[in-house]
Amino acid sequence: MKTRITLILFMAVSIIGLSSCSKETIDSITRDTALNIITAGVWQKATKTISGNSDNTLNITTELLAEDQTLNFDKDGKAWIKTEGSDVQTSKNYNLSSPKKMTFDGMDYDIKENIVQSIATLTLINITASVRTEIVFKRKR
Repeated sequence: MKTRITLILFMAVSIIGLSSCSKETIDSITRDTALNIITAGVWQKATKTISGNSDNTLNITTELLAEDQTLNFDKDGKAWIKTEGSDVQTSKNYNLSSPKKMTFDGMDYDIKENIVQSIATLTLINITASVRTEIVFKRKR
């Protein structure tokens, strides 16, 4: 019984505390949480698929990482591509403007997943006219 009362009091205090925060504060907290999840660890696979072009030769799927490469999103706005056994790194710019929007390598994308809940997959989608560009980043579990 004492545990239930404590739990109810904790929930009430949490609700009151969060309701007193502005929407901007809550959005910022959620964005920071998503950024922490994206930047934690490495991504081992990245596949880019372009579809919907009237010219079928432009509808392609490309692996952005070789077998010996990984990608790290750092908080400095760079996605670093590292090759195993090499000190050479390349980078692509990114910006996580919200938990559901990311600019990656100059293109704006919507994030398919609720990134606060998903740790193993990050799917970016851009639809311009009839052309769909999708990048799927994966971590090994």
